[in-house]
Amino acid sequence: MRGALAALALLLAAGAPAPPAAPTDAEITSIVSRVAIVVADLDASKRFYTHAFGYRIQFEGEIGNRPAVREQLGLTGAQTARFAVLTNDQIVAGSRRDAAMIGLLAVGNPPPPVMRRPTGAGLAIGETMFAMRTTDIARVHARLKALGARILVEPMRSPDGREIELVVHDPDGTRLHVVERAEVLGK
Repeated sequence: MRGALAALALLLAAGAPAPPAAPTDAEITSIVSRVAIVVADLDASKRFYTHAFGYRIQFEGEIGNRPAVREQLGLTGAQTARFAVLTNDQIVAGSRRDAAMIGLLAVGNPPPPVMRRPTGAGLAIGETMFAMRTTDIARVHARLKALGARILVEPMRSPDGREIELVVHDPDGTRLHVVERAEVLGK
């Protein structure tokens, strides 16, 4: 500990720039409005999120030849891209809430490489994990099983008994933690 403090003191004395101050709430506001997942089969992914979680397709289409969007997505040459944006508004904790939108993007001609993910419930550096809240984990679990989803951890109750959580991969291996909270449901 003493060595770490001495090293910090030397850096500060040497004129190392101080880290920027954290912005105040008045300076910046942010909220996740959409997550985007690159998928191999757009139709299979739409089916997964609409059937298991009640999302609906807000709009879908093709990227086409829009240079700025093609550059943002790193599309090259003759690569094509189809997309769908899914939305969901549900009653959570007694209030109607809009969930973050889910963007699904399928790239072809040629498709991008597939990321290597660990098998089982293990994690990898850079892996994305999404948490989804539900009011009926038993129904979501049944729907996931009917879809043949890869369930990594079956529904289990937290030590304090306030949550039930399952872990599943979507059709492309994106890790989802699905949580039902007792306090939200009044249980």
